[in-house]
Amino acid sequence: MTGFLNRIAGGLALLLLAVPAALGQHPGQAETADDHALGDPDAPLVIVEYASFACPHCAHFQEAVWPMVKEEFVDTGRVRWVFRPMLTNPVQLAAASTILAECAPEDRFFDAVDLLFAEQDNLFETARAGGDVLGVYNRIAGAVGLTPEALMGCLQDPAMNEALNASARQSVEYEIPGTPAFLVGGDVLIGTNRGEGPLFYYGDEPLILNGERAPGQMDEDSFRRIILHFLNESDSQN
Repeated sequence: MTGFLNRIAGGLALLLLAVPAALGQHPGQAETADDHALGDPDAPLVIVEYASFACPHCAHFQEAVWPMVKEEFVDTGRVRWVFRPMLTNPVQLAAASTILAECAPEDRFFDAVDLLFAEQDNLFETARAGGDVLGVYNRIAGAVGLTPEALMGCLQDPAMNEALNASARQSVEYEIPGTPAFLVGGDVLIGTNRGEGPLFYYGDEPLILNGERAPGQMDEDSFRRIILHFLNESDSQN
């Protein structure tokens, strides 16, 4: 692992270990000034995605599901989508990738997200082989308008470490159990296996769609049905 990744991890590990397992009540899903979002601010449904750039399931969602969500629901004004990076192991790669995305020009943030997930396997393999991880990041950064000098400046900026730590605290305070997870309709939606096979859970209970528990399959059809379910609930409440 390259030295710059180790320096990033060193500033995060102690703080992450110091965060309690659960803090307070779920605060909801209000968009903040620091959030990155796509879609109509007045859309009937807001979905907040918590994802880690070091999470293979998140990369799968980005590749296999997100294009459909963007085309059918975000671009059509039906869903406001908020993306919040979350730190998971390996923390060094999750942190460095998050910093790159945050340092990209605002209008290229989601381009950086796409590229970082597309390059996730390459980053993993390069890191395992002790290769030039920074070189991979420089190539991604260049594609979204960041010079190597600008990227290194961001990676070495103490304010970025502080922002990462604040993000780690927030994900715990909001009781996000893993990635990818979604805040929708005031609670957490996540696909997980709790002894009954993989299911989508909404809060503490399996999500029910048309009288049946929703299988925890991260594919276009499953996620389309989930979004339509919450859109219908939103319509019935208005």
